[in-house]
Amino acid sequence: MNYAFLPDLSALTILIVILLLLRRRHPQRQVNLWLLGLFLTLIESSAHIFYAPDGLPITALHTIVIICYLLAGLVFVWASGDYQRSDKKSLLFLLINSFPLLGMAVMYGLHQFHVASFMPWIAFGLVAGVASSLYLHRSPLYATLLAIGWIFLGITAYDAKFRDATYWSLGVVYSIATVNFYRKLPRRSTGRLAIVTGFCIWAFFFFLHPFIVTYRTYADIASHVWNMQKSLISIGMILVMLEEQVNCNRWLALHDELTGLPNRRSFEDHLISSLERCRRNHSTLAVFMLDLDGFKQINDTHGHHAGDQLLRHVASSLTEHVSGFDSIARLGGDEFTLLACTPSSTETVELLRDSIREATEKPFVFDGQTLSVSASIGIALFPEDADDATRLLRIADLRMYSLKQARTPLRHIRLDSVPALTASGRFRSRTAASGHM
Repeated sequence: MNYAFLPDLSALTILIVILLLLRRRHPQRQVNLWLLGLFLTLIESSAHIFYAPDGLPITALHTIVIICYLLAGLVFVWASGDYQRSDKKSLLFLLINSFPLLGMAVMYGLHQFHVASFMPWIAFGLVAGVASSLYLHRSPLYATLLAIGWIFLGITAYDAKFRDATYWSLGVVYSIATVNFYRKLPRRSTGRLAIVTGFCIWAFFFFLHPFIVTYRTYADIASHVWNMQKSLISIGMILVMLEEQVNCNRWLALHDELTGLPNRRSFEDHLISSLERCRRNHSTLAVFMLDLDGFKQINDTHGHHAGDQLLRHVASSLTEHVSGFDSIARLGGDEFTLLACTPSSTETVELLRDSIREATEKPFVFDGQTLSVSASIGIALFPEDADDATRLLRIADLRMYSLKQARTPLRHIRLDSVPALTASGRFRSRTAASGHM
């Protein structure tokens, strides 16, 4: 046995175990494919341990190594592309074009170094590649590129350069994975840099391999660099997962997990910045506080799952069907709030309020039943009602609860009848405040 490969094999195993542990917190199809690809490279690395005079048959080991290289590359191509599980055409296209490559790899691994062993697979690859490109993807460009690639491999194999044909085909597979990862992963990701660099090294050495074997002086150096890229890719994948987790935590810190809307912290920051902008521009800011009437009854009657669906429905309806607002947020429970900068008149504020009510009261279906709620909406204006964020929120909240307790149908309430706060904090109607002072 060749124990010189044990340190690299141990390092790769440890990195795969770390990925497995991270996967519990980061369950994704992409991560599962990454793990499958790395597991195939682990099998390939393990096979190298048995490369020894008294080890397993060289043809069996060589076949395992070449097949693992190819399968790992194909898995990484699928993992790095923008493919979905439901994208059956792309998966079929990949499988069809992988089959002749697999046949070539088996022939090379079994040391069937004959033109007659390689040419049928190359001919099959040429026909299958062109046909699948035109039929599945309707892409003459794909058909042309695949035709050129298979013809080149055919010329190489005809010249009895079987190693070149096999390893260069692997180089193409890993080059496609390199380009896909470069395009797919976030541009500022440190993990992306490590992954793309690792796959560049991998692809480069597949192209370089036929030349390296003829210069044994550089074989040891090439071997060390070759083993380095596997760890580099594994570390890059770990970094990408950690970076995605950090970004997710940042998003959750500013958004409501149930509805996806900004949360109270995010809304308050936005309110403060909007107030500062309105002060500079001498413009008006309207704060709308919304509470759902009937939410508790739906929760009690149909369960919390129905309540959660209702909240998601209201959030989606507000986002899709109301316009003229700078921010929509969920403060907690069944309370939502909206900001509108520079409403031009009282009528505009009323129209915005009516659009909120209309979107909120859209019915939704739960468990075969059509359910709906109404809304109590409190409004506070800057600078008319208050000039700071805390007081604006308090006024909008008080007016909303005043309407809710009065149980007055909102469709009959005008903005000028919404209670205003006096200096002492007591409510009075806006009409009385303006006509009897």
